[in-house]
Amino acid sequence: MNIIKTFIANGTITEYALVSVDTAGKVGITAAGTSVKVVGVAQRAASAGDAVDVVIFGETRVIAGGTIDPNTEPRLAAVAAGTGKVEAVTSGKYPVCRMIPNVNQESAVANDQIVVLFTGPSIIHA
Repeated sequence: MNIIKTFIANGTITEYALVSVDTAGKVGITAAGTSVKVVGVAQRAASAGDAVDVVIFGETRVIAGGTIDPNTEPRLAAVAAGTGKVEAVTSGKYPVCRMIPNVNQESAVANDQIVVLFTGPSIIHA
């Protein structure tokens, strides 16, 4: 079961990007894996002022920011480049989702769409 909430975009958002809430209650692309403000994954592209549906819990697609091997590290965090893409969690970053591999996609490379279980920021990776 997915939980989806509609937010207003504070800028340009790409489809399947991780988004964070700003002080005005709007969402924008998550800037870094160290952010605890990640609220979900945008389900479509949006421009500033547009309404955008965001999966705040559940299964969704995201975009890989690099090579991901769920057999090594299935937990994912936002990349530091402010693209809304995900990468394997490393020290000092908040895991926000977990890759769900299948027979058709056992790993990922940069810009692949992958299926994840989005749960939001959890305990920081030591």
